[in-house]
Amino acid sequence: MRTPTAKTRVLILARESVIAALIGLLLELEAYEPVFAEPDERYADAIRRVRAPLVVILDGESDEARSDLFFARAAQAGARVVLFSEPVAAEAVQAVARDRRLPFFAMPVDRATLGSVLKPAAG
Repeated sequence: MRTPTAKTRVLILARESVIAALIGLLLELEAYEPVFAEPDERYADAIRRVRAPLVVILDGESDEARSDLFFARAAQAGARVVLFSEPVAAEAVQAVARDRRLPFFAMPVDRATLGSVLKPAAG
């Protein structure tokens, strides 16, 4: 597995801005470049705006996490998707991740765990 570089962008799509910011801080420590959706920007538009290499960390409780169209657009853009959830929904979101064969992590997450989940997706 290759080590991530500052050129590996990770688009964080979260319903809660505080959670997005916390994930972004951890990503910076792991030498990724966190990128965020603009206010009121649709998630699919954010993926088109941000260029590859790209990993998308998607809030597993969002409508997009259940949207085949979202995943088709992400794949078309060359984006690899990682799902996350808050603890209360972890089991359900992990089941979605398993069905879609996507990496998954639950909040709260530590730096080492986040890095180990993202390395294969960024490779």
